[in-house]
Amino acid sequence: MEKPAVGNKVSEGMPKSFSAFLQDALNHVNDLHKQADAAAAELAAGKAIDLHQVVIASEKAGIATQLTLQVRNKVMEAYQEIMRMQV
Repeated sequence: MEKPAVGNKVSEGMPKSFSAFLQDALNHVNDLHKQADAAAAELAAGKAIDLHQVVIASEKAGIATQLTLQVRNKVMEAYQEIMRMQV
């Protein structure tokens, strides 16, 4: 039997619900955006931060957002396909 992926379990050995998994993923994307915003603010304030760190943080946030949107689009397509099925 395979072990579950890391982060798939909560305490007491119960698997995470799908909604909890989605919430965690959205929180992670939000955290990436907050980090990118903080890095840009530090750069604008003239603090000792490298430009490449700001660009990398911004790109991570952008890619995470694009991935989130693509996943949402695929879920919506699947839902619409299910709704079109005849029973």
